[in-house]
Formats: sequence, C-alpha cells, structure tokens
Amino acid sequence: MARLSRSLFLAGLLLGGAGAQESITTSAQETPLPPVQAAPAAAPGVPVRAQVAQGTLVGREQGGVRVFQGVPYAAPPVGELRWRAPQPVSAWRGERDAARPGVACVQTRPRQIGGGLRGAEDCLYLNVTAPALALRAPVMVWIHGGSFENGAGSDYDARVLAREQGVVVVTVNYRLGPFGFLAAPALLEGRTLGNYGLLDQQAALRWVRANAAAFGGDPANVTVFGESAGGMSVCAQLASPGAAGLFDKAILQSGPCTPEINMVPVTQALNTGREYARALGCPEGDAACLRAVPAEKLLRTPVPGRRAPGSVDLPPVYGDGTVPRAPADVFADGEVNRVPVLIGSNLDEGTLFVAPLGARGDIPLWQYWALVGVLEGWNAPRVLAQYAARDYPTVGLAAAALVTDGLFACPVNDIAHDLARVTPVYAYEFRDRTAPIAFRPTAGVPSYGAYHAAELISVFGTPLTGLADPAKFTPVQADLARLMRTYWANFARSGNPNSPAQPGLPAWRPLDPAQNNLLTFAPGRVAESTAFRQEHRCDLWSR
Repeated sequence: MARLSRSLFLAGLLLGGAGAQESITTSAQETPLPPVQAAPAAAPGVPVRAQVAQGTLVGREQGGVRVFQGVPYAAPPVGELRWRAPQPVSAWRGERDAARPGVACVQTRPRQIGGGLRGAEDCLYLNVTAPALALRAPVMVWIHGGSFENGAGSDYDARVLAREQGVVVVTVNYRLGPFGFLAAPALLEGRTLGNYGLLDQQAALRWVRANAAAFGGDPANVTVFGESAGGMSVCAQLASPGAAGLFDKAILQSGPCTPEINMVPVTQALNTGREYARALGCPEGDAACLRAVPAEKLLRTPVPGRRAPGSVDLPPVYGDGTVPRAPADVFADGEVNRVPVLIGSNLDEGTLFVAPLGARGDIPLWQYWALVGVLEGWNAPRVLAQYAARDYPTVGLAAAALVTDGLFACPVNDIAHDLARVTPVYAYEFRDRTAPIAFRPTAGVPSYGAYHAAELISVFGTPLTGLADPAKFTPVQADLARLMRTYWANFARSGNPNSPAQPGLPAWRPLDPAQNNLLTFAPGRVAESTAFRQEHRCDLWSR
C-alpha cells in the first residue's frame, strides 16, 4: 500500500465530525501527548558540585541521587541565533546554581492541560540525574516526545531509573515548532535548513561526551533514547551523518521516522515555509524580518498549506545537510550510524488518538467507510476487509487498530528489520492492556489498552502528570516495570539487554528478520513472539 495512504488515514480520523472537533483540534500541538509535568521549584537535598568544561555547577543530593538541573549546553538561540545551528555555550565565573530546571522551549500548551504559552526561546538546557556513587556509569540521554511542538526534558523525573539501575540519565530540551523546524528560503545556511531541533540534540550529545565524567558517567558509553517524537528524533539521528560518533546505542520507543507525516522532503518544507513567512508579513528572502517576529506571533500564526489534520505542522526535514536522504532509504540501504538498537511499539497505540472522536458516541459506521474510501481509493475494500467494524466491539476500536498497525507497529517493525541486517537489534512490544491512565474512556474507545506512551511510567518509574502514575500499578505491573527498567539499563551498559549476572531474567534474543522474533511485555508474562507481523497485518502496510 502506498505510504501516503497510510499517513493520511490518521488525518481522516482527526477530521472527525462536529462533535469530535469540540474535543480535539486539528493542530498537532493540541494532541493529548505528552502531558506537561509541572517542574519543581528547586530540587531538595544538600548542595553538591560538579566541574564541567564551562564552570562549576551546584546541584542537590538526596536519597542517593544527585540532580543537576537547568544546565546550559548551547548558547541561547535568540536574536541573530534564532534559526541557526546551536553555538557553544559560554563559560561562567564562580558557581552556577543547578537546583532548578531551565525554562522549557517556547511552545503552546495542549488545550487538554490548560492551553496558553509556555517557555521561552532561551531554552537549550539539560538536566542530569546520577547515582551519588557513580563511577564510569552508563549514560542515557532522553529525547522527549510531544509532536515536535511541546514538552521539556524536565517533564521527566529520572531519579528512580538512575538510583535503581545505576545509570546517569540526561534529559534534554530542544527547539520546538517553528523555532526548531521552520524551513524557509531566507534561512538557508550552508546546507542546514529546518532541522534546528535535531541539531540541538546533537549539540547536547556532544556536551554529554565532553562532560559526562563530571557526574560519574562514562563518556564512552552513551545511549540515546526517546519516545514518540523523541523516538522519531532518535530514528532521524541514526540517518544523520552529523550524529555519527555521538552515541553508542539507541532506543526507539513508538517513534518511526519513515511515514510522511513524521518527516518531509526539503522541497515540501520550503514551500510551506515560504507561505508561512508571507503569512507573518515577511518578504521572501528577508531573514531579518523573520528574526524580528515576536515569539508569540510565530506560535499564534497558523502554518499555511494542505496537510493531514492532526499531523505536525512543521516536522523535521530530509534532503538538507542534517538528514541528506529519506530515512527509509537510508535504512533500506544499511547506510546508518551502526550502533546496537532496542526498538518497539505498544499493542494499542491508536486508542489514544481515536478516543476523543468517540466522546459523544461511537464513530458512525458510514463515516468510517467514507474515510477509508476517500483515502484508500481502489484499495479501500481490501483495507475494510482487514479492519471490518463488525469484528471489533466498537467502530472506534476498529479505527484504533488501523492507526496502530499503519502508523506505528508496522513502520517500526520495518525499521527493525532493516537495521537488523547491519547491527544488533532487540525488538519488543508492550502489551499491558490494563496500564494505568488518567484519561476517561469514551464510547468509541471504552478501553485504552496498551496505549501510546503507556510504557513511559514503567521505564522511568515515576509519574507523568496528566497521563499516568506508577502508584496505580498492581504488584505484578510493578514487577513488569522493574523488569523493563533492568532490560533498558542492561542495554545501556553493554548493548545487550540480557545479563549473566541476572539468571532469572527472561532471555531476549536479537531480532532475526527471518523469524521476526521479539519480546512481549505483559504483567506476569514476558515471552518471545514470532506472530507480530500477522497480528498487525503488516503485509498490508509495509513498504
């Protein structure tokens, strides 16, 4: 099936009806994930110091964990540095307080958590959480999700992961929305265009290489990991020549960068950027005009152009110097940054996106048929035969299954297959269909199941405000969460989630594309499966 059809189906779902529009808008910044977690005023504990290249940091130690927050890794991208590659951060005199998070990158809050603006352009900060007695510990660098339009590194509390697993965790801010991903003709600089957020991530990884030892981390053992847009970022970095040598392992959670709604060709991005500049009142080629536009106006001005409602207005770009080729082609050719990869998705990714459409009743069957007919054309009968509404408790769950398979499960599995030809790959699926969630069920989605982002509170072991809280775990779910953290940390240590020192750990074999073996995570049952592609109908969706 054409990848365009696959990408557009979510568009059709998010069009919804009049009732659905009251629950969810067509702007990607209004999608329900990830929630914004309120940052603490200051980290508790006693002062501790770390000497990095730029000067002395004063963080806090409590409960066997040291936390350094609001650490600048690049110069503020303001004024003439707006829409330029990140520049080195200046040294400071004396001691710099690192007890509070740095400001989030400027963004529009999702309406579901209050709306309004958040953050500032001076936002290139990271946070380091390390065991108090760390010595050459593996380093895990977290790239947050949020549709490339919202979120912050400080939304994620890494204290449990660091203390329990003996790893140094770094959470990173990067430029978002138009500040991170606008590609306009006036902004061409060398071969760099539009991927400022991806370049920020690379700058943060360079900073980690240079300074990890100051926190007890091993600068020669860095794992980058992320979920949703963060996973897509990691995916893009695997295809970016500029990221070569910046990390030693990669973890992608529900983050395929190959569908068209997640990355676009530079020609398309330039057309959008040209129209957006015009909407902002700036002549084509006038970079000074664009850099003078107030941040609030940039966020309030709709991005022109026809695209899938619900997709990212300004996604990352391929065809520039940062990501020269389409990632799908890079993966198919094996020309990737060859590091061990842990990659997977969740069993019910689509429920979170479809649920708002069923808030006042199930999705009408005629609407489901019409959308598939419009978007799939001659192939609609084949699609409808595979996702017949009569085979599901609700029409909404049929639509959710289609979104799961077409936009997440099968693209992720395709990437895993390509990578496994050139580097070790460990594949998984998260299958806890009773995972805690703060959202209420709807008529169309009476149960969220193993929804998009459901695994995050297991990986971190801490709450995500507005999404879920591990305090709601059953004992069996808590055991599963600890097991997942152990696998993730083992992989960060050695590139292999298994460990001879943990004989009770279920064996996790590297992916063999011929068998498509992956490890499935469900409460009380961690087991290998080879039926993934059949269960998700990947013959229908794969390229």
